[in-house]
Amino acid sequence: MTRLTAYLTALALALGSLLSDAASAEENPRTGLMWNRTGLPAVFPLQVKSPPGRNYYLTLRDPDTDAPALAAFIEGGRFFRVLVPPGTFTLRFASGATWLGEDVLFGPGDRTHIFDLAEPLTFEVRGVAVKSGHIVDLTNMAPDTMAMAPVTPQRICQTFRSDIPAYQLSFEAGGEDRIFRHLRGTETVTWTDRLPLRRDPLERLQDPLDNPLVLRRSDLRARPC
Repeated sequence: MTRLTAYLTALALALGSLLSDAASAEENPRTGLMWNRTGLPAVFPLQVKSPPGRNYYLTLRDPDTDAPALAAFIEGGRFFRVLVPPGTFTLRFASGATWLGEDVLFGPGDRTHIFDLAEPLTFEVRGVAVKSGHIVDLTNMAPDTMAMAPVTPQRICQTFRSDIPAYQLSFEAGGEDRIFRHLRGTETVTWTDRLPLRRDPLERLQDPLDNPLVLRRSDLRARPC
């Protein structure tokens, strides 16, 4: 009878714990950035590859003060990439099955596994226009070796392109007004400039940098490199 009572007590405690977790469980945050407390723009790539079965709460921390700078949520096995601010950070991961919120993470004790990557990572601009980030691969790491997960560079190169469209000009005088017609593709734009003139409008139209009718398009293109 004593053994049965002990068994029933243990079972009741286990069920109570499960019910408590279910009651306090929160819906998983959306995979990606949760918050950025640095006040700096997040422009550098960080990709994390992870195995399915567990979720991850990632924080980037100041290596000297341990103050958290940024947090993100990762659903294990899904593609994850986030943009982070410039600086050098310690990457701290917390992993587990059931998300209970930022205060208790995935639960007390061994329900939450916490580890830091062995070395801080630096996110910075290199060269003229190369944004330097990292790829962290947790896929094939055992729980006790996660801190030694391989890290490879990930870089984004930016190229600048400016297109100034070709144009045709026509000119006619009309009293005190000079009327200029600008042909851009199939569209005709009329510009009237009154006298006196600080600069001859025909001369202005022939100068792409001063022409008020030329629509300039500037493209900043990013690509992996």
